[in-house]
Amino acid sequence: MEYCPLKRSGAFGSVMIAAALASTLSACALEPEQLAEIRQDLQKHADTLPQEVLSRPLTVDDAIALAVTHNLDSRVRLLEEVLAQGKADLSIFAMLPTMAAKANLSRRGPRKATTSKDLTDGTTGNYSTSEDVISRTRDLTATWNLMDFGIAMLRSDQEEDRVKLALEKRRRALHLLVQDVQAAYWKAVINEFAEAKYNALELRLIRSVNDAEEAERSKVGDPMQMLAHQRAIVDTMRQIAEMQRQTATARADLAGLMGVQSIGAFRLAELSEGATLTVTPPAPDVEALQQVALDNRPELRSEEAQFRIDVQDIYTELLKSLPGIGPFIGGHHDSNSYLKYNAWADAGVQVAWNLVDVLSMPKRIRQAQSNVEVTRARRLALGMAVVTQVRVADIQYRHALKEYRLTEQMAGIDRRITSLAGKSKEAGSGSAMEEIKAEASSMLSAMRRFILYSDLQAAKARLDAAMGLDPSHPGEEKPPATAALTN
Repeated sequence: MEYCPLKRSGAFGSVMIAAALASTLSACALEPEQLAEIRQDLQKHADTLPQEVLSRPLTVDDAIALAVTHNLDSRVRLLEEVLAQGKADLSIFAMLPTMAAKANLSRRGPRKATTSKDLTDGTTGNYSTSEDVISRTRDLTATWNLMDFGIAMLRSDQEEDRVKLALEKRRRALHLLVQDVQAAYWKAVINEFAEAKYNALELRLIRSVNDAEEAERSKVGDPMQMLAHQRAIVDTMRQIAEMQRQTATARADLAGLMGVQSIGAFRLAELSEGATLTVTPPAPDVEALQQVALDNRPELRSEEAQFRIDVQDIYTELLKSLPGIGPFIGGHHDSNSYLKYNAWADAGVQVAWNLVDVLSMPKRIRQAQSNVEVTRARRLALGMAVVTQVRVADIQYRHALKEYRLTEQMAGIDRRITSLAGKSKEAGSGSAMEEIKAEASSMLSAMRRFILYSDLQAAKARLDAAMGLDPSHPGEEKPPATAALTN
C-alpha cells in the first residue's frame, strides 16, 4: 500500500499545501522594477490625453471621442488588426521563388586517396587523389514549385480575410465601447446632479422627520398624520439613496472607458432639474432596421470572411494532393584544382509527389467541407439572431421612450406642485411639512427622470449596436445619444 503523508496528517497536510501555494504565489509576484515599469507606462499614457478636452466640462460626444481614441482595450484591438495586416503583407513573399545560397569551406586530413580494380584480371592500380586538401564550394540555386505557388496564393487571400476578421472584431468592440460609454456618462452626470441637489435637501428632510417625531411624542397634531409624513419622507430618502447607489460607480467606470487614470482628472457637463433633453423618435419601419443590421453587423461580416477562408481550405487540400512540379536553375563553384571547369550552371524541372497526401486527401477534403457547412449553419443562425436582436432592441427602446415621456410629465407636475406649495406657505395657507414633502417628491421625480433618460440612451445605444452602426467613421449615421442640454 502506498504511503501518503497527507492522508495521515489531516489538517497539517492542508496547512503545508497552503504554505506551498503561498510561497509559489510570492515567487510569481511582480518584482518592484516591473511594477515601476507599469506605473511609468500608465503615466506615459496619461501624458497622451488631450488636456484641452479634459479641462472643459465633457459632453457625451467628448467622452465617446476620448474612449474611441484612448481606451486601452480598443488599442489592443487596433494592434491585433495591425498584426493581421502585417501577416497578410508577409504572405506575398511565399509566392516568390525560393533562393538558396550555400558556401562551404573544409579541410581534410589525410588526403582522400582512391584506387580502382580491373574487373578483367583483378589487378589494382596505384592510389590517386582528385581533391585538394582545402575545399571551397559555393552554390546559388533558385527553385519554384507550382503547387506551393498555388497554395501561397490561397493563403494570401486567407490572410486578407483574416485582416477583415480583425477589423470586424475591432468594430464590434467599438460598438460595445460606445454603448458602455453612453450608459456610464449619463449615470455619472446623474450622480453628480443628485449629490449637488440632494446634499442641500437631505438635512432639511432629516430635520422634518425629527420635527414630526417630536410632534408625535408631544401629542401635537394628528399622530397618524405625523407618522404618514415621516413614512413618506423616509421612503423618498430611501428611493433617492437607491438611485444614488445605482449611479455611484459610474464616474469610475467612465474614467476607465476613456482611458483616464484618475476620476478627478475631468469634469462633466452639469444638469439642471428642468433641463430639456432631446430624444430620437423610434423608427417607423423595423424591417428597414433589420436590413441595415444584416448589411452592417460585424459578426455577419466576420462569418462571411470565415466562410471564404473555409472554402479556400478545400482548394488548398486539393492542391496538396497534386505532385509538386517546378523549374530550378543554379550556379555553382568548386575550388578543386583537379576540375577542368570550376564553375558551372544547371537547370531543369523537378517533380515530387507525397503519396501519403494522396491517400489522406479524401478525408482531408471531407473535413474541410464539414468546416464549410458548419460555418454556413453558424452564419444562418447568427443572421436569425441579429434579426431578433434588432426587433427586441427596438421594442425595448419604444417602451423606454414611453416610460421616459410619462416620467418627464410627472416631473413637470411635481415641479409645479413644489412651486404651489412654496407659494401657499408664504401666503400662510400651507405648511412647512407639505412644502418639504413636495420638494422631496420633486427631487425624486427629477432623479427618476434622469435615470430613465440614461436607460433610454442605453436602449438606443443597444439598438445602434444591434444594427452594426459605426459612430466613429464619418459618413455613417451617428448615434442619437448626443442629447443637448438647455436650461
